[in-house]
Amino acid sequence: MNSEPTRQRDGAPLSDKLLAAIARHLNQDHLKDILACARATAAIDWAEQASLIHLDAAGMNIEVRGYNNVQSLRIDFPEPARGVLSLRRLLSDMITESRAQLGWPIARDDE
Repeated sequence: MNSEPTRQRDGAPLSDKLLAAIARHLNQDHLKDILACARATAAIDWAEQASLIHLDAAGMNIEVRGYNNVQSLRIDFPEPARGVLSLRRLLSDMITESRAQLGWPIARDDE
């Protein structure tokens, strides 16, 4: 059985270094998306800010803040990411669904 098509579909393997770089990117450029995931998934409507604390193939740990509250939460992905492209698809789907659930506009990749 050839695993090359699966490898191409899933992308490069996820290393700790790569996951840390992706987490930095999300914290720099996608804070509203992280907030949307937290508010939609955990029903934390009081949250005004969110940041990604830890990212792994199975999910992410987020810290939310607002109205003098701080809370950490874990959001698991529907399935573990098998590579960088798989992770991108999982995050994109989760962000799109979360924004839609909240009635927020869907962000484009170039924003």
